[in-house]
Amino acid sequence: MPPFSTEAIILGARDFQERDILLTLYGDERGKWRGIAKGAKASKKRFGANLDLLSRVRVHGSEKRGSSLSIVQGIDLLEHFGMVRQDLDFFARACYVAEWADGCLPERQPIKGFMELLLWTARNLSNESQREEVLRLFELKSLVLSGYGPRLDRCVKCGKEVEEEGKIHVNVSSGGIVCKECSQEGLFKINPGTLKLLREAKDLTMEKAHRLRFSRLSLREAKDLLREFYGHHVGRRLRSVKFLETHSVAQA
Repeated sequence: MPPFSTEAIILGARDFQERDILLTLYGDERGKWRGIAKGAKASKKRFGANLDLLSRVRVHGSEKRGSSLSIVQGIDLLEHFGMVRQDLDFFARACYVAEWADGCLPERQPIKGFMELLLWTARNLSNESQREEVLRLFELKSLVLSGYGPRLDRCVKCGKEVEEEGKIHVNVSSGGIVCKECSQEGLFKINPGTLKLLREAKDLTMEKAHRLRFSRLSLREAKDLLREFYGHHVGRRLRSVKFLETHSVAQA
């Protein structure tokens, strides 16, 4: 079983058999992967708070021949977000981000920029004035990085520019906005202001992301649209949504 040492972010930790914990992690070197932390329930010295959600860690482990699960022998904590234990609202948001990321990410395939996005999100979840903006940016950029869209520059059907007048129609199954000629009944609709903000957000670097400000209407429309995209293209519904909306202090 060849050993390895790699940096990762904790996306999940759940009980596995009597003494072990099953971890879901993501890192730039190995992509998303799962490993068994042997004896983690009994060894607080080796693991402890290192297994908290969204913690940035260095993992020491080995591959188990013939298994998709790695063996995690030890973890060094590199960055911890203490609010995850102290603030229920923060914990709810962390659960949401971790579940969303787990759904977007393929197994064992690194995606350039995804770890940077996860760290930026974790570091900004406690920003009370922009909590909802942080989630919208994470949702949008994670979908784009994972290849799920949405396309917002031109009509996804014919390639023409879309007039920013009245409601903008979005064909979720086709992957983006559509012009009036390609539209049809029953499509998702957003205001031009929401489209403009999503376009800006899609192109913003993480260093400049804090400059973006959504109206309450745009936050709500973007949330509904991006969750619809996630559900359709990732193929699962988020179990953490109910927990998030029950405990969130600042809802859009």
